[in-house]
Amino acid sequence: MEPELQFGVGLGIRLAIGAYAGDKHIRPKKFSKAVHMGTGPTTTGTEPDLPGPARGRRRLALPLPPVLMVAIVAVAAAVPLFKNTIFYYWDDSAAAATPLWRRLGEALMQGRLPLLEIDMWRGGNLAAEAATGMWNPIVMALAVATRPIDNMALAMTVIKTFFMLLMAVGSYLLAREYGVRSGLAATMGIAMPLAGYTFFMDATSWINALMLTAFIPWVWLAARRALNHGNSILWLVLAGYLACSLGNPYALLATGFVVLAVLVEAWVLGKRGVAVRLALAGGAVVLLTVMVYLPLLMTTSVGVRAAATTFNDEFFSPNLSNLLGISTPTGQPWVRSFGQPFLVFPGTYLAWFVLPTLPWLRWGSLRGRWRSLTAVGVFGGISLLLVLGPSNLWMFRWPLRLIDFLWFPVMLLWVVLANEGLDRSRARLKYLVSGALIALGAYLAWADLPQNVIRIGVGTVLVSILVGLLLWRGLLTRSGTAVLLLGTLVVLAMQVHYYPKHIGVADYRFPTSQQLITDRFAKYQGLTVQVASTGALTEQDKVPDRGYQDMIFGTLYSTAGVESTTGYTGIGFTKLDNALCMAYEGSTCRDAWQSLWQRPPGADVPLADLLRAQTVVVQNSLIDTRGGPSPAGWRRAPDKETTELVTVWVRSAPLPWPDGRVSHTSDNVRVITDRRVGPTDERLTFSATGPGELTFARLNWPGYLATVNGAPATVRTGPAGLVVVDLPAGVIEGELVLSWHVPGKPVSIAAFVLGLLLSAGLVLVPSLTRRRRHLAGARSGQSAAETDLDPYRRDEAESAGAPALAGAGDADGRA
Repeated sequence: MEPELQFGVGLGIRLAIGAYAGDKHIRPKKFSKAVHMGTGPTTTGTEPDLPGPARGRRRLALPLPPVLMVAIVAVAAAVPLFKNTIFYYWDDSAAAATPLWRRLGEALMQGRLPLLEIDMWRGGNLAAEAATGMWNPIVMALAVATRPIDNMALAMTVIKTFFMLLMAVGSYLLAREYGVRSGLAATMGIAMPLAGYTFFMDATSWINALMLTAFIPWVWLAARRALNHGNSILWLVLAGYLACSLGNPYALLATGFVVLAVLVEAWVLGKRGVAVRLALAGGAVVLLTVMVYLPLLMTTSVGVRAAATTFNDEFFSPNLSNLLGISTPTGQPWVRSFGQPFLVFPGTYLAWFVLPTLPWLRWGSLRGRWRSLTAVGVFGGISLLLVLGPSNLWMFRWPLRLIDFLWFPVMLLWVVLANEGLDRSRARLKYLVSGALIALGAYLAWADLPQNVIRIGVGTVLVSILVGLLLWRGLLTRSGTAVLLLGTLVVLAMQVHYYPKHIGVADYRFPTSQQLITDRFAKYQGLTVQVASTGALTEQDKVPDRGYQDMIFGTLYSTAGVESTTGYTGIGFTKLDNALCMAYEGSTCRDAWQSLWQRPPGADVPLADLLRAQTVVVQNSLIDTRGGPSPAGWRRAPDKETTELVTVWVRSAPLPWPDGRVSHTSDNVRVITDRRVGPTDERLTFSATGPGELTFARLNWPGYLATVNGAPATVRTGPAGLVVVDLPAGVIEGELVLSWHVPGKPVSIAAFVLGLLLSAGLVLVPSLTRRRRHLAGARSGQSAAETDLDPYRRDEAESAGAPALAGAGDADGRA
């Protein structure tokens, strides 16, 4: 074992054993024969979970687990930074999420929502991108709060750590809602954000998925409390809105399935009124978030999402045997991934203790409470089917993304069973089975990638030690809790040693200072078209002080205040993308250079003129333009070339109409004035000698309207996807107003109002019903207690056979 791992493992063992060293001095004491277990049945006799000397130990209050949980998750979030300071400023998080969060914070501080940012071109339709989270108040607050932080990697670290903590606290409270003891609930709270896929994929690259996973337990918690405690259904609407307003389509999926699962449980328990309320709450969430997703659906026709279909190519598609790596921290399943036929991180790992402890759990305890666990089974079953589903299902793709959903019911079931303590009967056989399960996980990991034998061996030894300590100390003791919590942190430290960065996705290594980027690219004036590719950057040039002095990718030009066609987009704009052969993150092919100086089909002038381009940056390793002739009307600008990696071309003369975006008109049309109005609109005056057309240097996203002298005019898509307005016949002069509105705005507003009314009805109707029953009861002489139940809580009170959910105690052990 390597020295640093020897230290880490040794420290973890010493902490696990010694953190509660005082335990061994506590002498056994006798307990009451009956102990209430919260959600499980009352048991009698001594606790077989505890080791021999600890049997009969008195119940001790354990107020520390949630505090330790929060502290450990915060420490765990910082662990990767010791080896990789940009761990959270990686791949899509660096190229897309960071610039969008910066723009969102900036816009909110200006008092506006950035629905369509014209200067960001293909990456600027934030309303249609949906997954910006700009309709979510928590995202808004974080965007504004972190905007003053110049170090963008630090800002993203703060944001992502917040959501990991939010996930941990939500998971903890959800487990407590199921009657689980504080220590085990904290174990779930730590396990969820530190699971392999969550930590090494979502947290480092895909912040939208991380945010969604953070809200799932809160939705589940609100639904279950409405079911079991009669809590206001408004909390479910609020939690559902917070999840779905992130704009991630998977949020609708997850929220819908959580509500469905709890609804089925309510039906099974005979609480039909609650089931109806849950269904109506789900409907309210859908209505409230129509405004988030409708623009995406109405914009797919112009982008890459137009071809969304169902098929299977096995990309990011795990199978059942891959899921056996649930407790193998260094297993890299053979799942087709980005550029590799296997995962480059432990993507199907959940927690080291789940699989090895299965033989020791009291499975018989489920017999008496299966109805109250219906939601766990339903949501788990649906999630498993989706994880094992086809690689592409309409707009939903890559089923491994859904493994986070599956881990919630898995962890819930584990902590519910663990809450009953270990069953130590036939201990020798169970030790053998636990060892076999650990060995099976190790063997499957080795079978996938035999070259990883060292790290697999280290992980197996560490898990074996931790499982041994856990079985020795027990699940319900303070020292057992220490093993679970600190052991998970030690395992993560070992994983980070082997996986300090996600090598399977884009490693841009962008500069982290926004001010630095702003200063470097202030030299570019007007619309900047970049002809460059990340694939043409060498490893030596892909560093902040080399390749990124003259060019940059993703949407980072926007952080510098430079208008550019280069931008990251999840939806794309097909006609512009084809014209410049542009990839999702803003890279182009070498042919983009020639395309700029050619006339697109249907145009009378070159593409560069239609775009109103003023600066063109060309990557020399992609296409060397230094020895060629200058394009007509352009000149080379060596003073703007900080390195020899690029050639910069600028216009020789300024463009007309500098305050507007008209780029070309038909010969019989003369523009007199042209100016921008607000973030998206434009107003111009003109004269014409007959029917004509005007082309604008802006993409024709759905939602544009034009009027000429107050009468509607035709807006159509022109060359390279640009806006073209046709002047009506008979108009020889006047004013043209071009405006943009979010597609489906009237429908979205109507749906939002209906959602508010439905939410208000879900609160007011039960309240009014209770009051009416109370008054009627008072007149008939009934007691207040008999009349104060609303019809839905009455269902709960009258439901036969439904086990009551008692609050869980903080005991370390059972009697």
